[in-house]
Amino acid sequence: MEIIVTSIIAFASTNIDDLFILTLFFGDKKSNATNIYLGQYLGIITLIALSMAGSLLGHFMDSRYIGLLGLFPIYLGVKQLIGLLKNKTEAASAEDEKQDVKTGILTIATVTIANGGDNIGTYIPLLTALTPADRAIMISIFLLMVFIWLTMARYLSNHPVLAKGIEKYGHIITPVVLCLLGLFILKENGSFDLLSHLK
Repeated sequence: MEIIVTSIIAFASTNIDDLFILTLFFGDKKSNATNIYLGQYLGIITLIALSMAGSLLGHFMDSRYIGLLGLFPIYLGVKQLIGLLKNKTEAASAEDEKQDVKTGILTIATVTIANGGDNIGTYIPLLTALTPADRAIMISIFLLMVFIWLTMARYLSNHPVLAKGIEKYGHIITPVVLCLLGLFILKENGSFDLLSHLK
């Protein structure tokens, strides 16, 4: 029972911010729900795999390099903001509408991984201290929690009050949130130090 409670707390505490981001993604009428599900699972599974590798190696990965992935949500946010400034209409080009399915999945996954520095930092010491059986239980609960998180985010995006707000302001809120998220990821992981050495 203890391992179940620990797993739930570990997942929830490291993925609260993902719940908000996922709600925005689901609220975008042009988004594909299947892509969001697959992308989130791909992202979380990658984070779990990295954490498992770190726990087996017995040391922490340098979070500064993981933090550099924060540049990706900044890129997405800036790209969307430029689109807004150019008064891009809802009726996007046919090329945008027929965007490759893999792109949507990889976009969601990359944002999830970029935001996963705290996941890895929390999961590695937990997994290191567990028996193989307990590790299997924890990973299974994490995967179940991903589904619960996705279901909650989808519900919230369809909530009458939130849905109206997202529909009206989502195209403005999402790029701003992505840019702030990217900056937060870079700051929290100390990645600005790496970037400063590139000058």
